[in-house]
Amino acid sequence: MSDFQGSSIRQGRQFAEQCDELLRNYGFALSGRLVLTAVGVEIDRVATSQNGSRVWFEYKGSVQGSRPGLMRTDTLKKAIANGALLQAVDPRSPYVVLTSHLPEAGAGAAMLATALSAGYLDHVICIYRPGDTARLRRL
Repeated sequence: MSDFQGSSIRQGRQFAEQCDELLRNYGFALSGRLVLTAVGVEIDRVATSQNGSRVWFEYKGSVQGSRPGLMRTDTLKKAIANGALLQAVDPRSPYVVLTSHLPEAGAGAAMLATALSAGYLDHVICIYRPGDTARLRRL
């Protein structure tokens, strides 16, 4: 394994730990991963909110890199594709993407806005923005 791959794996693990801790701090009870083989989607974390609602979380982020989180269009497209595929699941839980970085302009911002308005993604939350993380209270 190259140093780059090893670093990517470590950063992904660190980001997942940060996401888990954030969710716990907002009162979510965390379960494991969920593989929905019928639609080919793996959910990073199934969680139950304080009001008893089940939520599916996908983690997309890292602490380093030139285009981390959803700033990479291929990473953003994967999250959107998963959200679109999850439309076929009944019952479907809210699908929330936790990220380290959001696209702020260009094609990435346009894709994200379209996916949110189409309902493929219920929420996209940058874990480093308090205004974003406050939305976790409403899930």
